[in-house]
Amino acid sequence: MHRTVWENPYANSKQSEMLQTIIGRMASNSLTIKQLGVTLWTTLMGFGFAYKTPSLFLLALISLALLGFLDTYYLYLEKRFRRNFNRLTELFCGFNSDAQDQMKLLKGNFITLESLKPQEVLKQYGQALLSWANILYVVVLTIALVILKTSQ
Repeated sequence: MHRTVWENPYANSKQSEMLQTIIGRMASNSLTIKQLGVTLWTTLMGFGFAYKTPSLFLLALISLALLGFLDTYYLYLEKRFRRNFNRLTELFCGFNSDAQDQMKLLKGNFITLESLKPQEVLKQYGQALLSWANILYVVVLTIALVILKTSQ
């Protein structure tokens, strides 16, 4: 016998807690990658100036770009889990008229991300890439280009 979401609030509150934990972990991973990226960039740029090695400048920019891409991926995942958390909250509070349809779509499991079409993934990833959370990479890249231009 299947119990509805309203008959099993304990399971849903546990899903809510797990989603909050996952979202926190994604945000923490994103911060760690930003810290690593800035540290690595600063180190490589410093060695590049100290030893006058242009390849280190290029390596600094490439490493920052790769870590920025990984950071954007964590932000993308965080937003998707946050969307599931919001759906679950709307379901609890009765604000969502499509609650039963969403429960069937997710099979009652809000921890699992719904499958997306490739176009939707690209669209959401692009939105994450343009997020204010990634402004650090634009600033650091601009600083690097200015430093390189003035050092020539």
